[in-house]
Amino acid sequence: MDNSFFILAKQEVDIIRFHICTWDIENESSFVEIGIEFKFQNQIKEIDFNFVAPFINKGYSINCLCSNLIKDSNNSKFIFNDNIKTSSAIKGDKRNGAILDFETRGVLNILPIQQIVIEEEQIVSFKIQNPKTENDSPCYVRFLIKSKRKTLSTENRGIAKTSFIYDVKLNEKRNLPNKVYELTKDKYHLCNVDTCFCFHVVPNSFAITFTDSNRLKNIRELEVLAFKEYLPGLKSMKENEYVIVFNKDEKREAYSFFTVFTRETIGTKQILFAVSANILCSLLFAISSWRKGLIAETSFLCQIPFEYWLSFFILLIVFLTLFSPLYRIKNFFKRNL
Repeated sequence: MDNSFFILAKQEVDIIRFHICTWDIENESSFVEIGIEFKFQNQIKEIDFNFVAPFINKGYSINCLCSNLIKDSNNSKFIFNDNIKTSSAIKGDKRNGAILDFETRGVLNILPIQQIVIEEEQIVSFKIQNPKTENDSPCYVRFLIKSKRKTLSTENRGIAKTSFIYDVKLNEKRNLPNKVYELTKDKYHLCNVDTCFCFHVVPNSFAITFTDSNRLKNIRELEVLAFKEYLPGLKSMKENEYVIVFNKDEKREAYSFFTVFTRETIGTKQILFAVSANILCSLLFAISSWRKGLIAETSFLCQIPFEYWLSFFILLIVFLTLFSPLYRIKNFFKRNL
């Protein structure tokens, strides 16, 4: 799947940090979070942003996460990995955003997003108003795009394992898409990004087959209960079942993060299929020779050897295990409870 992302603006803007976080949740549609930390230049009143990604279409939902970060300091603590000393509403009203003072990173203005829409295929359009606070600290916005796809990776299925390839690129000008080219003709320009962070949330059953060790910074277990407070839609996530992989790069004109995960696909169902196939093939070979020795005067059923009856019984048990309604109901509740 093509995950070439582009961030453009009409006005002069310096993006200090750009966050990309993909979520692959079992039995749910995948989604991606985008976070932008920037500064307003030369008293600009408003910034017109366009975020471009090939997988976006008008059927996807999009939400601003500003209120999620502001309503509970623990949410911002987990997202920014820093404790908050003080928090105050901009101009006395949280609808204008909030000023968060962190212990390590300092002051950050969390701002709401104006008029965020999927304007057309591949393009998310939104505006940010200058809060005009007394501090000259960076501003931050964050939004979520929920797709209708099972995964944002390129999925390659094999007999024994499945590979999930994440090839995330930001502002890569090689083979510039027509959508981006048209935006540049409309006075938009690609933003300069000082530092880019790329996170992948995946089940802990995934194994990392390949990643760039120079960009990989951390792999840790996801604090599921804490993130459920931040994103209440994560109903099916269970504690101790997900990890977050953290990549970082900086001081580049364009960014690229390539990671390959694999998951073993040989499980109970595949083993049962193999056993039943082996039994069935053995029966077919045996029946061909047994059929030649049938006695016409004796009942056909009486001549079936005990081992054949046992094999038929095992095949019946396998069939009921794999395809019975009770098995499917059990698996449904196992996945969703």
